[in-house]
Amino acid sequence: MVLRRLFVASALVCACFAASAQTKAFFCTSEGAVLHYERVAAGTGKPWWTHTETIDAVRRSGGGGLEIDVTSFITSDTGKSPLKEPVRSTVTVRTDGTVEVDVAKAAQEAARQQFSAFDFTSSGGVSLLPATLSPGDVLPDIHAVVSWAGIKMTIDYTERSVLRRETITVAAGTYDCVVVSERKLEKAPLHRRERLTLTWYAPGIGMVRHDTNFPDSRPETVETLVAVSRP
Repeated sequence: MVLRRLFVASALVCACFAASAQTKAFFCTSEGAVLHYERVAAGTGKPWWTHTETIDAVRRSGGGGLEIDVTSFITSDTGKSPLKEPVRSTVTVRTDGTVEVDVAKAAQEAARQQFSAFDFTSSGGVSLLPATLSPGDVLPDIHAVVSWAGIKMTIDYTERSVLRRETITVAAGTYDCVVVSERKLEKAPLHRRERLTLTWYAPGIGMVRHDTNFPDSRPETVETLVAVSRP
């Protein structure tokens, strides 16, 4: 179960990659906004989960950027959540619009919900998503480690590149996006999960669509933005 929670956390992280340059950031900076997503099985459209991301607070950092408090929560197709409580995190948007997300801390928070009696540590895993993405850009790899009770889990994002610009229409509207491709590998004792992903990011919103595919490129799931509620 804890590994599923960590998988959910990494999915929430994928959902986070989201005033001058800051308005062009690939993330929602509207305090009080709620982004609603639905994930379905590719091909059949069978419901997989629903996911909400709430922008709780937006404040200026000491360096002039933004610090954004975010709450993410997932509900499965049965109406239950694999998480005991929402996952809370803080996303940084630098003055140049670069979005900074701590992958390791989000995974650590999900694991803590399962085994609160243990002490957790995390390292690495900082993702940077510039506001100036263009087709052909190659993004740095991400390596995150979460450890507890002698168990270590690693989460690696490799082969990260910007494929193209694309205008797509989802239930929430039509968005001009950049499409980012990544290879994601989770490893822990008795656990290995590898997926190829495509994510569509729109300025001022963040993730609009996220596809997961098996290593042989067979489609697995499709997650799309279905509504945006603003205060």
